[in-house]
Amino acid sequence: MKIKHILVALTMVLLSQTGLKAQEEIVYNQYYYNYYLVNPAVAGAERCTHFMWTGYLGFSGVDGSRGETPRFTTLSFRTRLRGGLERLGIGAYAYLDQNGYSLRRGGQVSLGYHIPLSGSSTRGYMMKQRDITRQLSFALACVVNGYGYDSKLFDQQAPDIVIENGGENKGYYFNATFGTYFLFDNFFAGLTIANLVPTKLEELGKTEPIRPINPFIFLGYDFQLGDGMRFEPGAMFKFNIDRDDESNGGGETNNTETSKGSQRQLDFHLKFMQDVPGQDFGYSVELLYRHSLDTNNSQPLCLRPMGGVRIKKFNIGYTYGLLLTGWGRHTKGDHELMLSYSFCKTQHFCR
Repeated sequence: MKIKHILVALTMVLLSQTGLKAQEEIVYNQYYYNYYLVNPAVAGAERCTHFMWTGYLGFSGVDGSRGETPRFTTLSFRTRLRGGLERLGIGAYAYLDQNGYSLRRGGQVSLGYHIPLSGSSTRGYMMKQRDITRQLSFALACVVNGYGYDSKLFDQQAPDIVIENGGENKGYYFNATFGTYFLFDNFFAGLTIANLVPTKLEELGKTEPIRPINPFIFLGYDFQLGDGMRFEPGAMFKFNIDRDDESNGGGETNNTETSKGSQRQLDFHLKFMQDVPGQDFGYSVELLYRHSLDTNNSQPLCLRPMGGVRIKKFNIGYTYGLLLTGWGRHTKGDHELMLSYSFCKTQHFCR
């Protein structure tokens, strides 16, 4: 089978089976560099203004796939307000996702509120460190997603694959995400509920089911080892909560199977960091294992070794993704690069 046919077929599978799930449940491989990407309540949780860019290139090593492989770019910003508004945090991100012959773009803006748990009466941006490391945060985000593909590309590259409605298929829709974030000294945990607004879309010429609610749960512990060294194990679990069948309005959909018990995914990651004593420099090494817990398809998904360095307020990270599914036989893995700049009072790796 020609590589173009493989890529087109993969695009069709992704669109028909998962719809717009990729932008509704934005889970980046480097979310542990920036938890704001999966939880809006993280914005402002640190005494820090933080900018980050990530770039992703998938299906490395597939012959003839140049320019048609999955490519993903994000740009994010988060900060804590000042001037009497020091308990508020704001954040935003934008993304561009090109996957085969589909193009997705969008972003979110968020507002959060942070409640110190230390009992201190100190206020202001320069509040005591314990007010930063012990707090409970809540946030609400407004999300916009755009999608589209051009069936002419299918006709030109793989004429034997038929698109039912022909022509272009594109549009935008809005949604909302709620997040809460708990930080107590070295322990942290978060809960995100995405897709709060019921949304039904027309895609590939048929009506998609209303998007399920997508919760994310993550937690971790930051062990202080001395000499600037830290060890942070963590985990994240994401799953779907299907809406009642009646909410679909009885309309015809292109999905005859229920998604109950599907789209369950568990991540484990181990992270070692060191801020070199006496130097404005740090480094980190990490390993992530991702496993699908889908009822009918429980399997390992990928293994991702990562590395990063911090030079003053700049951070750079690299991730190599090794696929553990059947597609791994056709590729040499994928790559992701992270660049960030942090206006932080305390210099360390930002969460």
